[in-house]
Amino acid sequence: MLSTILVAAYGCKSTPTSDVSFGDNGAELAATYPDFETDAFFKSSATDHAIAKMVSGTGVTAGDKAIQVDFESVSDANKYKYWPNVKFFPESGAWNWNSKGSLKVDVTNPTDKAANIIFKLVDNVGQMGAETNQLNYAVNIPAGETQTVEMLFNGGLRKLDGYWNGDNLNLRKLAELQVFVQGPIDAQTIILDNLELVNATGDFISAEEQVIDVGPVPTIAAITNFENGEKTFVSKERSNATAAKVVKTTEGAGLEVDFFATNAYPNITFMPEQPWDWSKEGDFNLAFDIENPTDDAVQMFVRVDQAENSNWGGTADGVKDSMSSYMTLLPGKKSTYYMSLRQLSEHVVSGMRSEPPKLSYDAQAISWGWGESNLDIANIHSVQLYLQNPTKDSKIVIDSIRLVPNLDADTSRYTGIVDKYGQFTGDDWEEKIHSDEQLKSAGQEALANLGNVQPMADRCKFGGWKDGPRLEATGFFRTEKVDDKWTLVDPEGCMFFMTGLDNVRMDDTVTITGIDFDDPKARQGGHLASKLRHSMFEWLPEDDDPLAANYGYAGYVHSGALKQGEVFSFYRANLMRKYDTDKESAMKIWKDVTLDRMVDWGFTTLGNWIDPMYFGSERVAYEAHGWIYGDHKRISTGNDYWGPIHDPFDPEFKNSARDMANEVASRVKDDDQWLVGVFVDNEISWGNVMNEANHFGLIVNALSYDVKDSPAKNAFSEYLKSKYSTVSALNAAWGSNIASWAEFDRSYDYRASLTSGMRADYSDMLQMLSEQYFSIVRTEIKHVLPNHLYLGARFADWGVTPEIARGAAKYVDVMSYNLYANDLNDGKKAHWKNLLPEFDKPSVIGEFHFGAVDTGLFHGGIVTVSNQKERAEMYTNYMDSIVENPYFVGAHWFQYLDSPATGRAWDGENYNIGFVTIADEPYVELIEAAKQFNADLYTKRFGK
Repeated sequence: MLSTILVAAYGCKSTPTSDVSFGDNGAELAATYPDFETDAFFKSSATDHAIAKMVSGTGVTAGDKAIQVDFESVSDANKYKYWPNVKFFPESGAWNWNSKGSLKVDVTNPTDKAANIIFKLVDNVGQMGAETNQLNYAVNIPAGETQTVEMLFNGGLRKLDGYWNGDNLNLRKLAELQVFVQGPIDAQTIILDNLELVNATGDFISAEEQVIDVGPVPTIAAITNFENGEKTFVSKERSNATAAKVVKTTEGAGLEVDFFATNAYPNITFMPEQPWDWSKEGDFNLAFDIENPTDDAVQMFVRVDQAENSNWGGTADGVKDSMSSYMTLLPGKKSTYYMSLRQLSEHVVSGMRSEPPKLSYDAQAISWGWGESNLDIANIHSVQLYLQNPTKDSKIVIDSIRLVPNLDADTSRYTGIVDKYGQFTGDDWEEKIHSDEQLKSAGQEALANLGNVQPMADRCKFGGWKDGPRLEATGFFRTEKVDDKWTLVDPEGCMFFMTGLDNVRMDDTVTITGIDFDDPKARQGGHLASKLRHSMFEWLPEDDDPLAANYGYAGYVHSGALKQGEVFSFYRANLMRKYDTDKESAMKIWKDVTLDRMVDWGFTTLGNWIDPMYFGSERVAYEAHGWIYGDHKRISTGNDYWGPIHDPFDPEFKNSARDMANEVASRVKDDDQWLVGVFVDNEISWGNVMNEANHFGLIVNALSYDVKDSPAKNAFSEYLKSKYSTVSALNAAWGSNIASWAEFDRSYDYRASLTSGMRADYSDMLQMLSEQYFSIVRTEIKHVLPNHLYLGARFADWGVTPEIARGAAKYVDVMSYNLYANDLNDGKKAHWKNLLPEFDKPSVIGEFHFGAVDTGLFHGGIVTVSNQKERAEMYTNYMDSIVENPYFVGAHWFQYLDSPATGRAWDGENYNIGFVTIADEPYVELIEAAKQFNADLYTKRFGK
């Protein structure tokens, strides 16, 4: 049934989308999050052994209102029975905080005793009981104080003080934010206000999920709907402190149930004469269609027993042979609430950054609480709905009890989502290819114009400004400051500004097919490694098809549905179709056509990560790139996205850097005048300034190592010994209690808040680390390529601190930053901008882009806009902010090609970030904007 609905829904011409808002920091999620100002939000919260109320005055730190929570005391005898709490839930569906790294909230303790509270963040799997999907953070708020609490979403992974669990927390599907206390404990009172989300510290950007509204949840099997005298299965004998009757509803009939607060556990029990056997119903959820007609949220508990109740001589006691779960029934709302009886099944991993449109139902998951995690679905004895310690009577209306499809595990929306050209099958758009004839026609047009393109009229031979002043010509690219503006100078002495596109290569065009091989080189022993991945493709070539030349193999996947496996390039296959030739010939044509395009579009360089076939082409200037590998030691920040950083104090690091430099030199020539310079590494996890843990994580982790195993720890230890001759002096400066230098050398594993003395020394050590890295890399690059510029390490906004940047500025020729933002004036993401006058170094943007979801891609990239027209407008706006800044000498857009719709093999990016589509069709509006900007480039930068 789900498949039928999905196919029917995809028959529309336009991809259904949800509203998306765009803020100063790029793509922001429209999904709401806890807002302590709204009555609607307050009513959607739920408490257990606690009272929550809106307050004004004390504790209000923003706006007019805050939420006060009074937690009951917990005795030692009850410390394992209940945990006083307040829970906050999304208004619908789940919160998607995948682009966020932490939350901040102001917590006030209005009492005269310290408050000890715990924040818990739970995803949809954590609701079902998986502790690894529940992140906890314990804090202490002193009496009479207000503190801003920051909960890092990877705090558990980093083993920071006060955190536990949460290793597998799925930020895309957050279901609950809870604040609770753990006994034994006295009564506690806190006031919460001013919750905000802080951007993530890595490339975790999430897209607003596209949704298809398909109406009510379909039914697999009906248990009862209380119609026409149908059996209700209500056991009066086993129900307690409740009254139930069948009533008329707008949709027929329902069971009205009153729960009375005269009992601590009022319940209604549903029980068949013989246990229910649901073993033949497939993959299902147990669902209740319930209306809460009251003005209050109701925390309702569900207990399902797979044996006779222990009160009646059996073994089911609420924990053993029972599964207990809970849900919040929102006031005045009717919805479907569903739960799995077989918990923690394999999580669906598609291997894509953003998913195809999902089926949307008015349905809420029931959270697993305790007891069995899997039940015998062939032997269900009873189902209870009950309250715990209610303070007032409650009423609900149950419209039906039924079995529905497993809503959290449905994979039908992935079936056949891309056609033989690699394009989304569920939509149409202007650039979409529908036949081989379309491709061939475009190919013939490109071939007819091949080689006829001429550079823009104001360009020198190497792309510099022909109409500007001539500076000293050295025969190679260099830098110079002219009239208080930094500029590159091309080999002929023309002032030069870098514009261009990254990733002009095939590497990132491949996508995982779901097939793996026992012997990948021979393509033997093929087997289906991911049914989900393989189901996405309407077509893949047989091995004897000429287009099978576009298969390959990924031996390592950074993040995705598989760790390795077969890959396929639809882009290259489309080039073979377009030019009606074999792979090798198609690549030669593609090279020449691409160079024509770059010249015609006015770009002065090819950006980073270009195919080596472009080296030495002598039509457009370019940069080379080197990666440092090797067996040297590494250091973790505790927040490593691409991996731990190099330990540059390890003597082996020099050898690794030398190998990198020699490898780059083997691909380019030192006398190549078209080579601007070399980037080395990319987006290293140096840390960031978003909070103290991120800022000094490298030093925190390095100091925790043993000097015998870590050259960096040894270097830092020697630095501290030279600064503080005794441990006592170190302890006095740091406020620490280190017994001896020997103890310090073994490990100093301190992960709490830093003292001012620590921060000062940690800052010095960060700069020591940076200077060591950049000095070694410069030495090795200049040894083999002395005529060319060292272009830095391409700092991400989430991977640079002032200390690291200062260390780099001493040794690089050009500072490089990757800045995904609306423009250079984004104060939060371009936080390093204030350091530019201090460094007084030429700088370049290595990566930026804008994308949309109106051309069959499910994700608009790190900065998402509304459509192709807005992509063009934002390009011009961004580049204007670069040329207006006196320190910048260029910027490169990432990237030339759209990502595959099913995600690039390396990490699942499926972004609309190309100047051309997966079928090599140009995005005309974006290209026209770039051409116009490039035509005006030099007069904008240097004047007429």
